[in-house]
Parts: sequence; C-alpha cells; structure tokens
Amino acid sequence: QLPPHQPYPAPSRRPMLVLLVHLSCGVASPLAPPRVNDANIAKARAYFALGNRVPQQLGPTNAADLREALSEDFEFVAPLVGPLGKEALIGATASLDLEAAIPDFDARYHDFRIDADDPNRVWCTMRCRGTHTGTLNFGGIQAEAKSPPVAFESPPEAVSLRFDGAGKLREITTGYPMDRRVGTTGGLGGLFGVLEGIGVPLPPVVTRSCGELLGPALRLLRLAPPPPEPSLLEVPRLATSDALSEERLLELCAALLETDYGAERPELLADSFTFTGPVVGPLRKAEFLSSYGESNLREAFPDLEYSYRDVRVCPFDVNRVWYTYSRSGTHSATLRLLGSSYPPTGKRWEAPPECGSAQFDTEGRCVALTGGYVMDRRMGNTEGLGGLFGMCVALGIPTPYPAWLVRTPQQNWQRLLASR
Repeated sequence: QLPPHQPYPAPSRRPMLVLLVHLSCGVASPLAPPRVNDANIAKARAYFALGNRVPQQLGPTNAADLREALSEDFEFVAPLVGPLGKEALIGATASLDLEAAIPDFDARYHDFRIDADDPNRVWCTMRCRGTHTGTLNFGGIQAEAKSPPVAFESPPEAVSLRFDGAGKLREITTGYPMDRRVGTTGGLGGLFGVLEGIGVPLPPVVTRSCGELLGPALRLLRLAPPPPEPSLLEVPRLATSDALSEERLLELCAALLETDYGAERPELLADSFTFTGPVVGPLRKAEFLSSYGESNLREAFPDLEYSYRDVRVCPFDVNRVWYTYSRSGTHSATLRLLGSSYPPTGKRWEAPPECGSAQFDTEGRCVALTGGYVMDRRMGNTEGLGGLFGMCVALGIPTPYPAWLVRTPQQNWQRLLASR
C-alpha cells in the first residue's frame, strides 16, 4: 500500500473498447467511457490554475481574476450553498488565503471529462487534502492553527464547469460528496468539509441532516437502527499488488450492472460485501439482496433507463470503478416498495445525475458498492434527492421515511419560507 498522499499507479491508456451491458428490459446499451474534449478541459484546468500558490487550489480567489473569468450571468451551486452570482462569489472568497492557512493544500483534480449532453460542460473529481498551519479566514470565521497542526482529507467530490460560447465560465457546481466513508470531514465536501476536517465546524443546523441530528434520540425511542460498526464505514484497503487490469475491472463492472448490482447473481458479491449510499447503509450482503429484491422497478417502469456513462478506474482506491447514471422512466404498473404497493401514477421519474462505484477483490468479486450520490441537485424532478427517495418524490408517494429528515434544518426552513 502506497502512502496516503499517493494514488496508486493508473493504467497508461484506456482500452479501446466499449463494453455492452443489458440494462432496462434487456436492451443492450453501451457502458461508455468518459468523453474527452481537450480544448474545454484545458479551459477548466486554466481556471483552477488562476493565481494558484499552493499545490492545487479549489479555484481562484483574486477579484480581478474572477471578474475576467466569470460571465455576467455566472452561477455557483453547491449541495448546501447557492446559487451564488458573480459578485456574491467574489465577496465570499475575498478573504480566503489558502497559502497562508494551508500551504500544502491540494485539491487533486482528476478524471476530467465532457458531459454526455452538453459539450460545454466539463466534469472532474477532486479529493482535497492539506495541513492547517496558519490562520484561515473565510466567511467571518477566523480559524487559528492548532498544535500539533491538523491534517485533513476530504471525500471524493463531483465538480463541473460550464463555459459559454465566448469561453467565459458560466457555471460551477462543486462540493458534491461521492462517498461519505472517505476522509476526515464526516462526509462533507467543499470549504464546509475543510472547516470540519481542521476542527472548526460550522453549526450543525447548516451542515448536518435532521436525521443525523435526531439520530441519538430516535435510537433511544427505537425509531432508528443502531449506528453501524465503524469498520463498515471504511473503504476496503487493497494492496497495489492486488490491482487488476483496467480492462478486467471494466468487464467486472459491466457484469455487475447487467445483473442489477448482483441481485440476479449473488455470487458476484463477496461475503464481505457492503452497500453504502449518502443516507442508506452500510448494508451487508444479505441485507442488500433482501431490500433490493423487494422492489420491482423494471416492472413498474417498463421504459426504465439508467443511462450509465463516464465509467472509469479510480486512480486512488485499488480496483475501484466509478460511473455516472441518471435514471428515468414512467410509472406505468404497480410498484412494490418496502412492503407497500403503489398503483401506476403515469408520472415520470427524472433523476439528477448520480455517482456510483464498485470495488473488487483479487478474485473479481464486488466487495463494496456505492450509489445515490447526487452530482447536481438542480437537475431532474426529485427536488435534489437521489436513489429511492428521489423516485418517491417524483411520483408523489411516501418516502422510506420523511424527506425532511434527509435535509438540514436550514434547508427545511428555506423550503418552508419558499412555500409561503
């Protein structure tokens, strides 16, 4: 195993193939690798580099650089922040000096790729890390370094940049966590995660869901399950010597998706298998197969599409494959879900883009599956929710438990004000 600040060696080139998987209704669809447009990806890299004075910054903070790079109708959108306009972003980052506070800050941007539907939108992933050795000023917060200094690592986060026809940056989405098990920020992304990681967290009403905040009381009343074992909230650690070839990993991922994540072929899942989503899990193999088998999505949505894309091997976690998907379909038959049945509503389910991953052992069995991590809360008709929660919202049927529990108190308050 390499030191934590080193990714394991990535394959030198992607195999020249497009794997086929049988998705909804047994129709063969391409499990497509990321699309690449060197010119737009160069624009994204150039933006991140503006005024950079650390190994790799989150983005420029100099007001002159931002006014030149951003379009007049610019928007910044994060899971818990925004939309912010051009001047609002300039004001929010004016006092941020990562060089003074975290001189080894490294966003580690990677996996640059082009959106499947918009050639002007560039997606990438970041995995921030650094050591807090100086004063951090941000949004009225002044965080002094501790002794000894605190090192932090954020989870992988989904980021996108959209450019207009003139080459100006029209939009940024960032800070969307892709796996809450990773890092030292409690699953938070962006600067909120950085503050959490260095021990200066924002008020929980801003950053934590009502379910998380009420968890202890709900468990005391036997209305919530006990907290998971800490070991289940860790990414499986495999040695670099266990790394499978990229072609083999893509084949394994295709087979897993073809069989409904192994529900049709449980032997594809290791005995130590776990599933973890942003809200659900970790679920062990038996729990996962039982809960997955209770639903009949393909019968209830005859035209169900997953639109898998951007399949790529992780350069940091051995034998891990990432992918993007956006589920859509029409509720045309009775839906069985969590012990209840819902007659057809005729409504469409248009999920936002979500991130998933599968990790495999040396025998090719899946040891860990993640899914349901929303990459842009504005898209789709699920009010920003992913997975089954989002589907229920789209159809207007009860969510597995009240949807307000998966939102922060601040988000619920804002929704209440907006509904008046």
